[in-house]
Amino acid sequence: MKVGDLVKFRETNAIGSIIDISDEGFVELYVTDGTLDNTPSASGFTGMTISIVERTAEVISESR
Repeated sequence: MKVGDLVKFRETNAIGSIIDISDEGFVELYVTDGTLDNTPSASGFTGMTISIVERTAEVISESR
């Protein structure tokens, strides 16, 4: 997984774009499909560790 990839979360079907991966392994994502509406991340911006992303999501479109 790398910056620019689109990922799909298996359980929720949410689709997000990886916008940053820190040296410490923290991933910032932007989810625009409304999945995060009415949550603390309603703006669409959210983050989690790379290990969680790798375990719960799959790359559906790779960045060039």
